[in-house]
Amino acid sequence: MSGRQTVEASSDVFIGILTVQTHDTHALIDPGSTLSYVTPFVAMEFGMEPDQLHEPFLVSTPVGESITAARVYRGCVVMVRSRDTMTDLIELGMVDFDVIMGMDWLYSCFSKLDCRTRSMRLEFPNDPIVEWKGDNVVPKCRFISYLKATKMIKKGYELPRIPPDSEIDIGIDVMPGT
Repeated sequence: MSGRQTVEASSDVFIGILTVQTHDTHALIDPGSTLSYVTPFVAMEFGMEPDQLHEPFLVSTPVGESITAARVYRGCVVMVRSRDTMTDLIELGMVDFDVIMGMDWLYSCFSKLDCRTRSMRLEFPNDPIVEWKGDNVVPKCRFISYLKATKMIKKGYELPRIPPDSEIDIGIDVMPGT
């Protein structure tokens, strides 16, 4: 099982789609992460400039890599079931997820996680409860985000299992008189 599949199969984290700055992202909800992160491939679509961190630091990713974090996107809008929330996202050169939502965001959203059902409840004071359910299915192959795949194709990379754009000519032979 790959590092990503191990993470996704874990009972204390879960995955799903969250809208960040109007872009649907493949998100890892990880209460074991102190901070929240975004991949540069998604962040470049935000239309905003990141701030440099005063002190860059090393991040140990869920798939066992250590990556230097040096930039942060402040005040990013994360939409959960039509409810806007805000968070700072630290840029992290990862490929397995578009965003990792950590305790900083979970705490600010008054969230309660149910890892058995892979669901989250946002219980903002004096507001209706917002419920969000993550995915229960673990993909059987390596995943790259749509945004990353699009950028790679534009740069001329050929991705495995994705046929190149081509004209399709289909012919159906029929017998005369039928």
